[in-house]
Amino acid sequence: MADSPPRNPFAPTHVAVICHDGPDAGPKRKAAAQAHLAYVETILDRLLMAGPLYSDDGSAMIGSLYLFKTTSLAAARQLLEGDPYFKASFWKSVEMRPTLPAAGDCVTGGKVWQGSRR
Repeated sequence: MADSPPRNPFAPTHVAVICHDGPDAGPKRKAAAQAHLAYVETILDRLLMAGPLYSDDGSAMIGSLYLFKTTSLAAARQLLEGDPYFKASFWKSVEMRPTLPAAGDCVTGGKVWQGSRR
């Protein structure tokens, strides 16, 4: 059996989802919050991280950020569509992009590249 080629260390490994709230999202967000948190608990194994986005001064939630453990946009969309926040229809925009967590605490060894420089 032939060896498979080495994995490109800079290939996407996750899908980032950035959701921006629409006008008057606050009451809908608040109403769906408990169901949203309960849903997130059911998909923890599919998340690298998730959390709210805040206004520049940190005083108001203005969106949501998800980093799904999949390279499939379709799988990420399915996970997102199961979220009560998605079903509450208060996001004015949703952007999904393949991404690579390349450095930081969530990366084994702190970075994906070898040596001191890329």
